[in-house]
Amino acid sequence: MTLMIFLSILSALTLSSFFVTSQIIIQKCCRNGEELSVSVNSAFESKCVPSNVVWKPFIYSPTQRRVIPIPLAWTIQEGIKPQCRENHALTLVPCSKYSPCIIFDDGNVTLGSRGAVMLTPTEYCADSKALIICMAQKVNTITVYRCCGDNAVFHENRNSCVNQRDSEDDPPLLSNTVLKIDFIPGFPRCRQSDNITIISETKGSVLNLDGGLNIDRISLPPTQYCVERVKELNNNAKVFACSEYAPQRPELHEMDIWFMIYPVSIIISAIFLAITLATSCLLPASHHVLHWRCQTHYIVCLMLGDLLMAVIQLASGSLTSGICKPIAILAHFFFLGAFFWLNTMCFNIWWTFRDLRPASLEKGQETLRLRIYACYAWGGPLLVAGLAALLDYLPAHSNHTFLRPRFGEKRCWFYGDTEILAYFHGPIGVLLIINIIFFIATARELTCGFWKGEFVKSTTERAALGRVCLKLVIVMGVTWIADVISWVVGGPKYLWYFTDLLNALQGLFIFIVVGWQPQIRANLKRIFMKNPHSNTRRVVNGLSTTSHGMPSIGDSMTQNPTTKITPMETIC
Repeated sequence: MTLMIFLSILSALTLSSFFVTSQIIIQKCCRNGEELSVSVNSAFESKCVPSNVVWKPFIYSPTQRRVIPIPLAWTIQEGIKPQCRENHALTLVPCSKYSPCIIFDDGNVTLGSRGAVMLTPTEYCADSKALIICMAQKVNTITVYRCCGDNAVFHENRNSCVNQRDSEDDPPLLSNTVLKIDFIPGFPRCRQSDNITIISETKGSVLNLDGGLNIDRISLPPTQYCVERVKELNNNAKVFACSEYAPQRPELHEMDIWFMIYPVSIIISAIFLAITLATSCLLPASHHVLHWRCQTHYIVCLMLGDLLMAVIQLASGSLTSGICKPIAILAHFFFLGAFFWLNTMCFNIWWTFRDLRPASLEKGQETLRLRIYACYAWGGPLLVAGLAALLDYLPAHSNHTFLRPRFGEKRCWFYGDTEILAYFHGPIGVLLIINIIFFIATARELTCGFWKGEFVKSTTERAALGRVCLKLVIVMGVTWIADVISWVVGGPKYLWYFTDLLNALQGLFIFIVVGWQPQIRANLKRIFMKNPHSNTRRVVNGLSTTSHGMPSIGDSMTQNPTTKITPMETIC
């Protein structure tokens, strides 16, 4: 019995000795209920301020290969800053979503994308927004933040740092200075939000003795900027700063004639879309037709989107952020609405032509189908654009991992390629692929059905059938696919000027196909000529058609199911 008690005491002492020796002491800069203020310029001036933010350090376990909670072996000592040895000084290192402060489970901290600097627990203290570390003090040297650290560059398309070994041939990070610079890794910690943007090149910047930077009449405090090479720009160095320091007027290529032709073309497109809406009112007999209603919604959305995009192109440099962001959100919504309504049109056209002898719909059936179309064509844009706007207006936080559109930060549109892919080109790319499938299926029905059947016999009618397919390309939005391809492929912009111009003038082509049909021209003649009954009827290929034909593809196919064939020119 005595032996058992002795062994129990011995094992307890051994375990307690083990835990004492394996215990890791982590220094927290501030006490619970406080956090470190990083809006100052020096670690010596950093103060602990009251805060309700709970400290949740980013702890990584190499053995478990995952982020873990605070280990049981850690002992947190609050309100303690590191004691630096000789020739070392306290340095403030901000933590952000771009450059998180990673603490390993053994208590060591790594700085830089490749772990160029490794600190032991006694050489730093940690807090929610920053680390205070002991760095070697160099005489007559100014400390400047390098965003990604040594042997790394910033990848703008990925919106993150990537490994790339530094080379002597790389452009200098800061060239216009004779001061000695000590670069330490880290992104700026912003006062208002976590949004960081590229505001300028480092060329022409002036480095102050306190570490601040003056560039383009902007004065940046030492902790509010960093410099880094950008991979997509041939490793040229840029200044990264908090978005509140970004100039209100973005750089515009005013001398490039394309930046005048493109918005003017969009305005012309919007004008012709408005004319198309006006001319369609000349055919009141078609106003109940399902396809006409879908087409009207499509044209209205495209017209409003074009007008807003013209404002963005022409006046974005003079718009404030408060006006710029709502305009971008509305343009995003209306363009998405146009593509969703275009998708319903393509489906409706295919549904009409899938059977060469379709039955006309009753009024109740048309109303029900229109409601279903409206739920889809308005609900889709509302979901995508609404989610984008919601995420954009949410306060930024370092723990958030979602992608924000960042409207109005760089221009009155999306911030960059990643954002525009997720919220715009991605959704419309899917819709355009579906439209292409509907187009191929519809063209196949036309060629295999009409061409081989008894409907089309003469060469003239076959030529008209070819024109129908060509009009389908325009009305079903097939040309829009070139816009997405140009964005994906990239390259010099002048290679895509022609396709961009075609899409900018989409309203003109829609007017030619939809708003300037024989029926509309006949009605205009009847209105403006003295004898209103002189042109009420016309003969095409020996077949009589009235001036009350439908103004869009597929409408005439559903108007009178007993008619064997309607002239090809009237179908479109």
